[in-house]
Amino acid sequence: MRIKSSNCDDSGSIEFFRAEYKRQAQLERIVTARVLIRPHVTKLQVALSFCAWLLLVAGTVCFCVFAEIPVAYKAVCATALFLFGVETALRFALLMTVKCYQSIAKEQTRRRCKCIPSCSEYAVICLKRIYPLIVAVLKIYKRLFCTCDGDGYKVDFPIASMGAKFENEL
Repeated sequence: MRIKSSNCDDSGSIEFFRAEYKRQAQLERIVTARVLIRPHVTKLQVALSFCAWLLLVAGTVCFCVFAEIPVAYKAVCATALFLFGVETALRFALLMTVKCYQSIAKEQTRRRCKCIPSCSEYAVICLKRIYPLIVAVLKIYKRLFCTCDGDGYKVDFPIASMGAKFENEL
């Protein structure tokens, strides 16, 4: 008994694959030709930024333990110090870490990323935006371990409007 083959080459699906092939080729040209940013950040600067963060954490803890003010005021002050001082310092330390990676990593390692923007540029964008730090870290984690899998070229910006603007320019 013969099985009838269905007509798999519908003109719509062929056009879709042609358009996707052209898009992938265009994204490949953009990714391979992009200029890698090499900021001037040293390991010492990264270490000092983490030391500053640790000092802020220690200062907040000492304030909570040794300040002779009512407990309610301690709680409010400690929360404000933690949210504004400690989070900002940790965000800066993480940003310095990414920039240190950008300045030290080999070119072939950095060119492995097939996404636009590259993973390190994505991390910088996330850390500089007004996201809560935990949201920025989760976005960076998702990008590194879920989105950037090495299969095909992708456009993935942390903010949808940035991605839409880039797609319109293609």
